Amino acid sequence: MTTNKDADAQAKTIALLRDLKVLIVEDSDAMRALLTALLTAMGITHISCAQEGDAGLKRFTEIMPDLVITDGMMKPTTGYAMTRAIRNLRTPDNKPAPGSDVPVLMLSGHGEPHIVKWARDGGVTDYIVKPVTAELLLARVLAAISSPIHIVETATYRGPSPRRRLVPHEATLTPPVKSQS
Repeated sequence: MTTNKDADAQAKTIALLRDLKVLIVEDSDAMRALLTALLTAMGITHISCAQEGDAGLKRFTEIMPDLVITDGMMKPTTGYAMTRAIRNLRTPDNKPAPGSDVPVLMLSGHGEPHIVKWARDGGVTDYIVKPVTAELLLARVLAAISSPIHIVETATYRGPSPRRRLVPHEATLTPPVKSQS
């Protein structure tokens, strides 16, 4: 049974997702298409894409998205380098540029602890290990946009606290059921 409170929360979530501007930075055509389809199915209508980090940074400054979803290992510029560049964007008076606090979801096939630490130290907000499911992506998108991140700035770093523990999220995949014919 759905209550009015549940219906109101669902309506707010739908409106939040509908108005969200998302930038996908991914070098695989198939993965870009999949992410676009999953985000569209969630009701997100403002989706832009780039194929690697330099193009992603250029697109970022053009559209100022509310959320960035990026692959890690791309050439010539990685998602790690692009994230650091976003975090280090400055105004002419050397203040953090508007939008440089944007949540960045790293979506990577590499879940090794040293890679996740590298992503965290580069300013990544959240980390998803491929393959991704619709449920996992929705959960991480909602977490990213509903929980503001605390940005730390030192002489050598700007981003989410590098002391925080970044836990990679993995989809729970169930094996196909073998039919008994």
